[in-house]
Amino acid sequence: MKNVFPLLLLAVLSLAAFMPKTGAILTGKITGNTGEALIGASVKVLKGTELIRGAISDLNGVYRVEVEPGTYDVEFSYTGFETQRITGVKILTGQSTTIDAVLAGGAALNEVVVTAYKVPMVKADETSSGMTLTSESIRPVSRPAPRAARKEKRDDAVAKDELGKKPAKAPAEPAVKMHAAPVGEDLDMEKSGEELVLREIEEDAPAPGADAWTEGPAPRAGLLTAGEWNDLHNWNRHWMDLLNDGEIEAYEKMYQFFPKNRYSVLLENKQGLPVSDAKINLLNRWGESVWESRTDNMGRAELWAGLYNELPSSAFLLLTAETAGKSHALGVAKTVLEGLNRHQIERECQHSSNLDIVWTVDATGSMGDELEYLKTELLDVIGRVKSANPALSVRMGSVFYRDQGDEYLVKSSALNHDIAKTVDYIRKQSAGGGGDYPEAVHSALEESIYRQPWSAAAVARICFLVLDASPHQAPEVLESLQKSIREAAKKGIRIVPVSASGIQKDTEFLMKFFGLATNGTYVFLTDHSGIGGKHLEPTTDEYKVELLNDLLVRLITEYSAVPTCEGKSAIRFEDRQDQAGQQQPTPGNSPALQPILYFPNPASTQFTLELPFDADKVTLYDAEGKAVRSFATLPAGTHTIPVNDLYEGFYTLRIWKGKQVQSGKIVVVRA
Repeated sequence: MKNVFPLLLLAVLSLAAFMPKTGAILTGKITGNTGEALIGASVKVLKGTELIRGAISDLNGVYRVEVEPGTYDVEFSYTGFETQRITGVKILTGQSTTIDAVLAGGAALNEVVVTAYKVPMVKADETSSGMTLTSESIRPVSRPAPRAARKEKRDDAVAKDELGKKPAKAPAEPAVKMHAAPVGEDLDMEKSGEELVLREIEEDAPAPGADAWTEGPAPRAGLLTAGEWNDLHNWNRHWMDLLNDGEIEAYEKMYQFFPKNRYSVLLENKQGLPVSDAKINLLNRWGESVWESRTDNMGRAELWAGLYNELPSSAFLLLTAETAGKSHALGVAKTVLEGLNRHQIERECQHSSNLDIVWTVDATGSMGDELEYLKTELLDVIGRVKSANPALSVRMGSVFYRDQGDEYLVKSSALNHDIAKTVDYIRKQSAGGGGDYPEAVHSALEESIYRQPWSAAAVARICFLVLDASPHQAPEVLESLQKSIREAAKKGIRIVPVSASGIQKDTEFLMKFFGLATNGTYVFLTDHSGIGGKHLEPTTDEYKVELLNDLLVRLITEYSAVPTCEGKSAIRFEDRQDQAGQQQPTPGNSPALQPILYFPNPASTQFTLELPFDADKVTLYDAEGKAVRSFATLPAGTHTIPVNDLYEGFYTLRIWKGKQVQSGKIVVVRA
C-alpha cells in the first residue's frame, strides 16, 4: 500500500499534463452574403500579427477553436470572398464564445496555400486546428525532380492487386508513327490513311515506356500524346460488360463507388432546342434527393441511384427540373437501359456565356518527369481556348497539391478573368515532396470543388484533374471523395481526369468513376511520345492517339459549343502552318478558319453539313463509339447526311483536316 499512493499521484499528474489547460472555446458559423454556408473557410486567431490557432469550417460552415483565455483578433477568409477581421475578441475561461461571420463575395485572391492539414473537412463534428493560410510563393525549380522518387513509388505499387487488368499490348517501337484511327474503327496501321507522325526517336534511345527515364527534348507544346475514353459513350458495349463480368468489383468495393444505376436526361424547350445549365433532381418516393446534376451545353444530364452503396435502384424514382427560378415535374424516371428521359419545357432559347476551367495538378516529386511538359501543354491549351472562343467569358484557376508533411498540401489561384495571372501562376509551380504512393487527392478536390468561386450560371464548368497516384484509403478520405464528387455533379462541374505515368489499375478505375458521376470523360497519357515513365495500358477498346494539347482543346470546345437559336451548331478549326519547315503560329494567336456548320440540331430525319474547306474525313459515332456514318473525303460545299434510321440519342460528329481533328455533338430525335 505504501507504493500505491505515489503511483496514483504520478498517474494523475501524467494525465493532467495531457489534459487541455482551459476549456475556452471559440465557435460560430461562416456564411456568404447570400446565406450559403462556406465549407472550408479559414479561421485565424491572432495576437497582433502572430498566429495563435487556426481552424476551417465544416460542411455546415461551423468552426470550433480551443485557445487560452485572453483577448484576440479573429480573421475569417474564403477564396473569392472578402476577408473579415474582428478585433478585441475576449475569450473567457471555461466559456464558449460564439462569433458568426458573413463574408461578402467578389474578392479575387491571387493565391491560397494550405501548409498543414490534419482532418478532412467531411468530418462534421470536428475541424482541423492546424491549418494556416499564407500568400507566400513557392520557389520555382527549373529542373524536374530526381527519377528516384518515381522509382520508389513504382516499387511500392508493384505489389498492388491488378484485378481486371486487360492484357498489355506490346511496347511501342522506337520510331513512332501512329495512325489517327478514331474510336470504334480498326487501328491497323497498314490500312489507316490518316498518319500522325508524333516524334522521331534516335535508334540508340530507349524504347518509349522503358523503365529508365532519360531527359527528353526541351519542353514545348505538342510533344505529349494521349487518348480519351468515355464510358458514358460506351455504356452497353463496354462498361456493362465489365460490370457483368465482375472485372471491376474489387475496385468498386475498394473506393465504395458503384456506377450501375444510371439515368440519362435530355431537356429541351418547346422548339426542340437544348436547355443548358438546368438543375435536374432525381427523387425517391418520399421526395428526398437521390442525386442532383445540371444539364450540359447540349441539354443532357447524368444522374445516379445507389452510387455509394450496393443497394439496387428504387423501382420508383421521379425527375424534376429547375431553371430560371421555376420548377418543372418531369415524371417517373427511366433507367438508361429503359431509354432516354427526354422532356420539353417552356423556356426561351438562351445560354450562359460563362466558361470556368480549373486545372488541378499533382505536384509531388514523382511527377517530375512529366510536370514541366504538362505545364507547357496546359499553357498552350489556355491560350488557344481563350483565342478560339472570343464570345465566351472565360475564367481559369489552378490547384496544385502534394501530400501531408510536404512543403504544402494544396495551393491555388482562384478562378479569374485575368488569364495572364493563371498562366504566370502555373509557370511558377514545380514538383517536389511525396515519396509514398498515395497523395492528397481528396484535399485537392475539396479545394477545387468547394473553395473555387465557380460561376452560378455557366455553359460549362470543367475541372481537369492531372495525377499519377491514388488517394489515401482511410474511411474519412473515401467519404471526402464521395462528397466532393456529389457536390461537383450538383454544381455541374465535369471532372476530367488526366492520368500520367505511374498510375495503377485501381486509380484508373477511380478516375473513370469520377468521369461517369460528373458527365466527364477519362484522358490518359500514352507511351507514344517517349516522354516520362511507363504509362498504364488503359482498360478500353480501340482508342485514338492524339496530341494532348489538341485533345484538351477539342474537349473544351465540345463542352462549351451550343446550337444557335436557329438550331445551327459550329465546329471550328485553327489555321495552322502545318508544312514542314514553316513556323507554327504562337499558341493562343492561331487565326480561326471559317467554321463548319451543321443543322438542324437536334435532327430527326437528316442534317445538313456545310464545309468551308475540303475535309480529309468525316465520321458520325453513336453513343457506343461505333461509326454509323463515315466518309473518306468530303469536298467543300453543302452535304446532306441521313439519320432517319438511327436511334434517338447523342452522336459525335468528328472531322479531320490535316493533323487536326475536331468534334461536335448532335442529337437525333424522333418527331
